[in-house]
Amino acid sequence: MADDDTEYLKLSVEDRCVHKAWKARVHGYEEAKKIFSQIPDEKSPEWNKFLGLMKKMVLDSNVAAQEKGLEAVLSYVENSAVAGKTAGEVTSGLVAKCVAAPKAKTKELAGQIVLMYVEIEKHEIVMEELLKGTEQKNPKIVSGCVNLMTQALREFGNKVISIKPIVKRLPTLLEDRDKTVRDETKALTVEIYRWIGVALNPLLTSVKAVQLAELEKEFETVKGEKAVPKRYLRSQQAKQAKIAETVEEDEDGDADECDDAAPDVDPYDLMTPVDILSKLPKDWQEKVESKKWQERKEPLDTLDQLLQGNPKLENGDYGDLVRALKKMVTKDSNVVVVALAAKSLAGIANGLKKRFQPYGTACIGGLLEKFKEKKQNVVTALRQAIDAIYVSITLEAIQEDVIAALENKNPSVKAETAAFLARCFTKCTPVILNKKLLKAFCTVLLKTLNESDPTVRDASAEALGTAMKVVGEKAILPFLPDIDNLKMAKVAKANRWLREN
Repeated sequence: MADDDTEYLKLSVEDRCVHKAWKARVHGYEEAKKIFSQIPDEKSPEWNKFLGLMKKMVLDSNVAAQEKGLEAVLSYVENSAVAGKTAGEVTSGLVAKCVAAPKAKTKELAGQIVLMYVEIEKHEIVMEELLKGTEQKNPKIVSGCVNLMTQALREFGNKVISIKPIVKRLPTLLEDRDKTVRDETKALTVEIYRWIGVALNPLLTSVKAVQLAELEKEFETVKGEKAVPKRYLRSQQAKQAKIAETVEEDEDGDADECDDAAPDVDPYDLMTPVDILSKLPKDWQEKVESKKWQERKEPLDTLDQLLQGNPKLENGDYGDLVRALKKMVTKDSNVVVVALAAKSLAGIANGLKKRFQPYGTACIGGLLEKFKEKKQNVVTALRQAIDAIYVSITLEAIQEDVIAALENKNPSVKAETAAFLARCFTKCTPVILNKKLLKAFCTVLLKTLNESDPTVRDASAEALGTAMKVVGEKAILPFLPDIDNLKMAKVAKANRWLREN
């Protein structure tokens, strides 16, 4: 009988790994692990013999054998150049059979394998499988997958682990009936906050107020903490080793200067695009042309609701919509309608960002001229609209409209245009604000600096001061030949205030 028990020893390692007897499989897995640690070349053809066995080891029905199988898989992924081919099926198996296992060692090994797949640059496949796991009915599987996503982000950072698909799942998971799922999701959300900071806040608008308050308390505990990766992809490891050597050699070296620190994240990039064009009422165009202002306002209210929260907008033809809004802003006699139309223009421009460019330049002149309106709610809406539109266009493209507005007879138009120009300058570099543009704008701003209206003079000084901050005092002085000491002091004061603030 003893001979029968050990008959499997005569079989090849591959055959032992698929034997019906669990003891035979245990022996096969242990031998496989030894082989994996001894194959000298990661590209050896020897690895290919075991490719089909990886998922079987992970899914072994015997707990003891499964544990040995996981150890073998970990060694395979760590040492083999072809291991990446198994990432999808093995991670899927880990989700199904290991992340919610009763044994702590099984869960620990599953986590190590997942992180090793990330290290060998199969992070996208791994995260896709873990996200699928969060849709399982078993809360233990869901919480296990969330925990592994937290570990992956903590270890490798948001340059490797894409946050965008994770963020989409947060509101649902934070409301899960299972407390462990909610707690693990809260930990994941805090970890995301460590990497992207306040960029996460606009993406949590759908989270319940009570949960949001709890999260904000947790955010405070990690606020200002500099998140840096603990592990690196294989392709990054040689580079990081060199950086570490440099830091060790230089006693004054600062490891925080490493260029692999987490990048700034724009919340816009994490948002899911929203289609508003198909949701507009069919009689939208007809109503905005109504003779009654209440009827013109009604479709604008609908559009305003669609644009609530400044969503990222789907691509589409916004030409007719933008033209209608521009006409209402520039021609409508009712200030409520004008303000709401301007607000909607801002919402669309914010939602499209650079993609608003085909419509942007045509809007600027009319908006600047409309600053003659004295109602504060209209002025505020116009500022928001024109600032949002500027993101999609260039200073050179609107040069003529801006100069024409600065030469307008109305002081309010001049003052608001100069203030707008100052805001544009803050987004410029010396390359963008070249000599040609500097000369054109400084020439007209020097004239408005002499205006009798103090608001116009102050706004002009601020614009010139901002330009000085961008290009430097020496670069701007040749374009200010006629400025007297008093006015120069005012411009310099504006520049100092901008520099300090």
